[in-house]
Amino acid sequence: MVSQHKAFVYLYDWLGMQEVAVLEPKPGVEPSASHLEEVLSALKGTPVRMVLYAAYQDPRPSEWLSQHAGIPAVKLPFTVGGTEGAEDLFGLFDDTLSRLLAAGSRQ
Repeated sequence: MVSQHKAFVYLYDWLGMQEVAVLEPKPGVEPSASHLEEVLSALKGTPVRMVLYAAYQDPRPSEWLSQHAGIPAVKLPFTVGGTEGAEDLFGLFDDTLSRLLAAGSRQ
């Protein structure tokens, strides 16, 4: 996986997923065009399944990588209330898993 922000450590651990790149060069710093190009170049030797970003983040960096790497960009609720489907804790887990599974089936 590629993360826009290093925020999904527990999710990756829970689901046995591996983060191979982060779009932000430093936490909270939006990626520059040159940094996005570096991440894209690094992915040529390491295939990934999707790029994840939280509902509160600007989706443009993830969407750029999605288009250029040919992988889905997936918006995750991150917290209760983050998306319409994440109305409570159960909804948070259900919506997160549904979004990951839907993106995984598009490949």
